[in-house]
Amino acid sequence: MEPAMKCLVIMPFRSEFDLVYHVVRKATHEALPGEPIHCYWLKDVQAAGKITDDIVTGLQESALCIADVTGNNANVMWETGYAMALGKPTILIGQDVAALPFDLKVHRVLSYRVEALDDLAPRLSEAVRQTLARYAVQPAMLADSERKPASRFVAVTGTMRAAEAAVVRRIETLLQPYLAQDISWYCGSNGIADECALEYLARKKERAVAVGYHRYDLSSRIRALLEQKRIEFLDASVESVPRGLGGPSRRDELFAAKADLVVLFWDGQSTGIKRLLQYYQGMGKNLLIGYI
Repeated sequence: MEPAMKCLVIMPFRSEFDLVYHVVRKATHEALPGEPIHCYWLKDVQAAGKITDDIVTGLQESALCIADVTGNNANVMWETGYAMALGKPTILIGQDVAALPFDLKVHRVLSYRVEALDDLAPRLSEAVRQTLARYAVQPAMLADSERKPASRFVAVTGTMRAAEAAVVRRIETLLQPYLAQDISWYCGSNGIADECALEYLARKKERAVAVGYHRYDLSSRIRALLEQKRIEFLDASVESVPRGLGGPSRRDELFAAKADLVVLFWDGQSTGIKRLLQYYQGMGKNLLIGYI
């Protein structure tokens, strides 16, 4: 069923940070009562594969990042910069704030001492609450439920990482025949395929709706479209869907229940899109696959 929001913790893979991580996880979990946040550290991931792939995927899929910049660890700095470049809400914590590079000193950092970790927990919980409130989708960006319904619904999502030029070409080729046909487009809200599809549909003045797993689930590029009022947003976690659909997530079930056609852009490798392909095939949905 629908996963909790993900919070990626970025910190050195050293045993002396184990207790710090425990406090961070507890503080994050308690920040929004009734709205669970799954806090995880890639040190705990034991599955086969490249750790760099896990890092990039973790950053892209997270609603929030918490980075411990103690000691100016090179890996932590790289991942923190990547998170900020993606527009992810990123909270910084650290033990030796005075030693930080200039570019990080301009950011607010929650300082802590290992011998007084209990003092960090309430401050971090409050930082999580305030940060997510700043990044949450605002009511004005939500889909207009009173608007006259379209004659058809098409759902679009795809691989999170791929060469943008190739993605754009495939989107233009596959979606162009369906334009100007009174369609409501339901698209994913994160990753290169979702971003390019929504930008293309907005440019063509189609009714396009970004559908997130929750109200924090959207990339900075998609947030820009929302703020420009070129698209709308739908929070799948609060939408009613029929029981028994058995999808990987509430959003995928919403697509299965609503869409007359599901379009998936796939690089042939993404296991998440492969699982969606199998799910929608099992549901007997009309499918269009764009290989990129």
